[in-house]
Amino acid sequence: MSWLFRLLKKSWITNPVLTMLIFFSAVCFCISAFGLAFDTRLINGEHGWIKPTKFSLSLTLYGLTLFWFSKFLTSHKTFFHRVCIAAFIGTVVELSAIIMQVLRGTTSHFNTATPFDHAVFWVTAFAITPIAFGILAIFCMLLREKNLPPVLGVALKWGVLLTLVGCVPGILMLLPDAVQDFMTHSKQFAGHTVGYSEGGPGLPFIGWSTVAGDLRAAHFLGIHALQVLPVVGYLVMKLFSRLSIVRQELLVGNVGIGYCCWIVLLTIQALSAESISSPSYHTLLFAAIIMALSLILGMTILLAPPLTVPKKWSEAED
Repeated sequence: MSWLFRLLKKSWITNPVLTMLIFFSAVCFCISAFGLAFDTRLINGEHGWIKPTKFSLSLTLYGLTLFWFSKFLTSHKTFFHRVCIAAFIGTVVELSAIIMQVLRGTTSHFNTATPFDHAVFWVTAFAITPIAFGILAIFCMLLREKNLPPVLGVALKWGVLLTLVGCVPGILMLLPDAVQDFMTHSKQFAGHTVGYSEGGPGLPFIGWSTVAGDLRAAHFLGIHALQVLPVVGYLVMKLFSRLSIVRQELLVGNVGIGYCCWIVLLTIQALSAESISSPSYHTLLFAAIIMALSLILGMTILLAPPLTVPKKWSEAED
């Protein structure tokens, strides 16, 4: 275990706030995993400890990702430190509220059964706000950062931008009922579920509805672009190292555009009260179009001949 203490000591010296965020989230994950293994209670038909397990794991990844991002954000260290403090506070409040509600045997999100439960729901909603705004702040910092590596820098920007797009389905869950009814043509809109009551049949562990639309699918895909796109950038650099920097960046951009289209498609599918496990003909058609266009554009970037610059007439006629 000495290696773990050395790692914690080194990370504490580098960024103590993010170290606390990662450590707190990891501890919450261990507690939740223990509850998942030994506490068999169901809440709204779902194992009570699934939600804190997913949230604590996601926030641990979030903290680790920010820690890695910090090596590229060299021009705005003070502002980044403030963003980390806000994200840490939001993480502590969010996970504490979720675990507290599980221990009470009830839900944390979209729970209005009692005034206390309603208050806890809005606490969790506001607690996630500094975490989301932290992503927006990082995107602005990346746009102003002048020392980013060429290909990986583009991947970082795409990852943060798509994470912001992925926050939109989460915002839709919190909109007033009148706005939700307008978007869904008065279909039942219960929390993250469209066309059915919240807590109905869902996919194992992740819980996405198998009988109605569920905004969590688009939200999940979007927020984890923060991890996916940098990996894509790294793979492009390794697998296509012989290509020019411009072409490598275009390949990353192609993946980013396709990824964004998938988030939009899953959001529209959810708002149409259509389960992700039973896609309609139209959804399958648009999915096929997205994949086909991404493949065509990717092959074009890979196989297109190099650009040639026409020769300039440099000699005057005699």
